[in-house]
Amino acid sequence: MVITNYHNKFRFPVSTNYQKFEVVIKHNKKNIYRKIGKIIKKERLKKFKGLSLRKFSHSIGLTHVAVKNIEEGKVDAKKETLIKIANKLGFDKDEFLASATKLDDDLEIMLSEKSHIIPQFLRLTTFLSDSDWDILSKQVRKMDKNNNLDKTRSIKIARSLQRNLS
Repeated sequence: MVITNYHNKFRFPVSTNYQKFEVVIKHNKKNIYRKIGKIIKKERLKKFKGLSLRKFSHSIGLTHVAVKNIEEGKVDAKKETLIKIANKLGFDKDEFLASATKLDDDLEIMLSEKSHIIPQFLRLTTFLSDSDWDILSKQVRKMDKNNNLDKTRSIKIARSLQRNLS
């Protein structure tokens, strides 16, 4: 069923299912913001016990209000802000950004350049267990030590991996 109101940005009819989906996405994003905020606050208090929120914030070039809002899960922090926080707290940048559903610029570029295969690959890996991911990660590292694989060999190995996962 299509209703008469239009999505503001794209000007196309919005189905009631789409509206429900948008609500679910917004709810999930808020949960992610809260999760990231809790991680930041816990680690900040652990690693910088004697340092006030103001001093911590100043040390990374942010206002204490900005950091407080991030810790409380009230805002969607920019990628650059999360990188500053991750560096200060000693987090792995890529892992931390991924947990906030963000990607570093080099990964965004790679995703854009390989847009024909990466989404398909990720969907294929949806139901892998943690041990399957460990095996896959080890295999990929083994395949490309120092990023020196040629394209033909890379494709053969990727196809082989795909057959093994099916």
